[in-house]
Amino acid sequence: MKYFAWCISLLVGFMSLGQEMLWFRIVSFIWGGAPHAFALVLFFFLLGIAFGASRGKTICTRCSNLLWAGGNILIFAGIIDILIPFIFQYTCQITTDDILITSLCCLLIFIVAALKAILFPIVHHLGTRIANDKVGSSVSKVYFFNIIGSTLGSLLIGGIFLDYISVSSMFILIGIVCILLGGLMIIKKSLVSVIAIVILSSYCFYLVDKHTDYIFKNMLPTHLHINSYIENRYGVIHVVNDNRDGRKNIVLGNNMYDGVLNINPEIDINGLNRLYLLAAIHPNPKKALVIGVSGGAWTRALSSFPTLETIDAVEINKGYLDIIKQYPIVSPILKNHKINIHIDDGRRWLKRNSDKKYDLIIMNTTYHWRSGVTNLLSQEMMKIVQNSLNPNGIFAFNSTRSPDTLKTAQSIFKYAYWEGRLGFIYASDSPIILDEDMGKNRLDKLVLDGKPMFTEKSKQKGAYNRTLNTKLLSLEEVEKLYNLERETEIITDKNMITEYKYGLHKNKYDNKI
Repeated sequence: MKYFAWCISLLVGFMSLGQEMLWFRIVSFIWGGAPHAFALVLFFFLLGIAFGASRGKTICTRCSNLLWAGGNILIFAGIIDILIPFIFQYTCQITTDDILITSLCCLLIFIVAALKAILFPIVHHLGTRIANDKVGSSVSKVYFFNIIGSTLGSLLIGGIFLDYISVSSMFILIGIVCILLGGLMIIKKSLVSVIAIVILSSYCFYLVDKHTDYIFKNMLPTHLHINSYIENRYGVIHVVNDNRDGRKNIVLGNNMYDGVLNINPEIDINGLNRLYLLAAIHPNPKKALVIGVSGGAWTRALSSFPTLETIDAVEINKGYLDIIKQYPIVSPILKNHKINIHIDDGRRWLKRNSDKKYDLIIMNTTYHWRSGVTNLLSQEMMKIVQNSLNPNGIFAFNSTRSPDTLKTAQSIFKYAYWEGRLGFIYASDSPIILDEDMGKNRLDKLVLDGKPMFTEKSKQKGAYNRTLNTKLLSLEEVEKLYNLERETEIITDKNMITEYKYGLHKNKYDNKI
């Protein structure tokens, strides 16, 4: 019996903590990667565990057949798990309100955590030896296997399985395992039968569609038409059209605006003038680094710079490469001999390649309030970037209108300026000079696929003006512009102020500013 109890303890811990990773993915998607998403999931998950363990204790004192009771609870938990994707699908057809959907998440997190936690006292009763004063040792072994299962659940499901199985399918597979395990508790209780259940569950892996999209399919507003969809362990990528204003090929990464598949200066709906400005202010860039490829539009446009010999592009989510392959406007970057794409974390890649030096480092950063963005905006990161720049090199990144990012850049670089309209920041240890005549001459030399980027038609429609009339503001001018009621602060890895102190949840479907 003790081996059977250990196996049940391990598998229940595996499924329970694995589901916590799934819930975090869902809540984080709803709130666009806001830092409080994990805290919300953890609160209701632990609340459910506490309540479930309490109910399990009651069952242990009142029920004589714990195998029968535990089996029925697992079967019921499995049914709930299987229904979760369909509950979301139905709910999102009725409403896309974040508050209502989050409330539903909190309720379901509590229920599924509580149901599985009921098994924890039960397996301790089944696996504990009272004779010969072995109670402490027996309890510790059951708990040990539960910890092993919990660790493996979060590691394997969150770190590996979600690269091959969608969140919706993972809920269904966990539900199937719960039902099989519950049936095993009721019918037979041997180690051999546990192994048989594991084999049977593995077989179910091939029967369930591993890429069903019940949960995220209808979470987007109805005015967004989905063109492409990629889901992996890093998150969910959508390429959508906006039926309200006619914008096409908008890239959403984990439910947040992440760019537009456009490189045309004439219809500059994704602010590419901020990139073209680098051609106007840097005389002769030869090596460039792009941190964050996303849909590839900025990297594709950057390849038009005639003097560039090498472009290193770092992207953490390999799913974007699958998106890029589908759209001819950006897919050439995958075959361009000048462009080297690396699947890695940008900061980690810079530290591992500290010997490489660049004339341009471009980072079209995500919103400053999102979880983990401190790794890109902190003073420590900017020191790493500074070390990777040539003497006349320029670091250009998106502040998403956080004045603290400019203060941080100024603490590292001798010169740092704020692009007046959208808050892009240009920093360097050499003076940054924008000369209109020289800038026009350099922009005229931008060529892509044998054609000039700035045609006469695009010039007439203001493409030149959007780039060359850019106002580069100092920190003092930005503080006056925003009329801040506080002092700007330096972002560090320790204070994480943009995420927690001054974080602000903006409209998820507006252009990234």
